[in-house]
Amino acid sequence: MDCPKDRIPLEIVHFHSIPIQRCPKCEGTWYEKDQLRILKDKEAHGDYCWINLDLWRDVAKFRAASSSRCTCPADSTPLTPVHYGNANIVVDICQTCKGVWLDKGEYARIIKFLDDTVDAESVGDYLKDLRDEFGEIVKGHPLAGLKGIEKVLYLLELRFFVQHPQLLSGVQSLPRA
Repeated sequence: MDCPKDRIPLEIVHFHSIPIQRCPKCEGTWYEKDQLRILKDKEAHGDYCWINLDLWRDVAKFRAASSSRCTCPADSTPLTPVHYGNANIVVDICQTCKGVWLDKGEYARIIKFLDDTVDAESVGDYLKDLRDEFGEIVKGHPLAGLKGIEKVLYLLELRFFVQHPQLLSGVQSLPRA
């Protein structure tokens, strides 16, 4: 496969044990379908696994940007630049194979967006997320739902004690059994 920007062969590199294609010149990276989601789930010890970063799942959050002159390294169809949600990040997506091209630094910006999302969640937001994860179990995705529930409960506990530090000190002062 060749870089969609520089037209030179991409190299295979391993990132969190996932083989991805990287351009040695511009340092952009190509992620085949689901690779970006898998990497997101591995970041921060899985704390982001409950955040749906599936660019194709929520059509309301999908906003095409101006057209791209780049083509998919896998199948040569034109890549579509898209904005996702309220993130100020534009990524190039192949509508055919669902691969994603990230320019240098965009992966780090995505992780920062996820950090900011986790930090901005309130207790109420986490309760809604918890409801959504239970919905995944009902829809027939028990493993993904259970994994998400575990992380949401952990983050809910942290957020609750950040918003109510007096309760944390009270809980910490209780005698241990």
